[in-house]
Amino acid sequence: MENDINCESSSSAFTLQSSSETIFSIQLLDFKTSLLEALEELRMRREAETHYEEQIGKIIVETQELKWQNETLQNQKEALVKQHKEATEVLKKQLQMKMCALEEEKGKYQLATEIKEKEIEGLKETLKELQVSKYSLQKKVSEMVRK
Repeated sequence: MENDINCESSSSAFTLQSSSETIFSIQLLDFKTSLLEALEELRMRREAETHYEEQIGKIIVETQELKWQNETLQNQKEALVKQHKEATEVLKKQLQMKMCALEEEKGKYQLATEIKEKEIEGLKETLKELQVSKYSLQKKVSEMVRK
């Protein structure tokens, strides 16, 4: 019986020891699992950070390129505006010169027109005088013919 008691006590001790080892094994396994999960999360986070850093680098490069393009386009725009102003000024000067020439020509034609109108008026006066003179001569001729 003592052997039975010893057996039972050693069996219960073994069960307790086995039970505590099992609990310890479970806790150890749980700890390992948590550690692996934490490591996996850390690895994923590092990969994400690396990926984000690469994306940020690309965005910075792209932003700089866009700034350079913008500056280039601004310079081109300013050059075109300057060229447009210069071309407009040249055209204005050309138009002013043409207008002056046309004004001079217009003045010449107006003067010529006025002179021609005066000549026409003079010729009309002469014509009237000649018609009056003709009428009076015809009258004299008809009087002479009657006499």
